[in-house]
Amino acid sequence: MNTSKVDMDDMIDSGREKFNDMAEQGMEYVSSANSFLVDFVRDEPLIAIASAFAIGYVAARMLNFITAKR
Repeated sequence: MNTSKVDMDDMIDSGREKFNDMAEQGMEYVSSANSFLVDFVRDEPLIAIASAFAIGYVAARMLNFITAKR
């Protein structure tokens, strides 16, 4: 019975390590995407503002369409 507890602990530790690795990869991805966005906004502020407006407009229209059906 003691070996099954050890095996279970090993599996839990392995799962934690995998989760931590995936979390680190996710943070690196978000960091690089954030860096790209910051550079884009600095280089092309008008396009960034127009894009934000367009995305907001489309999202509002979609939400309005969804709520109007109910």
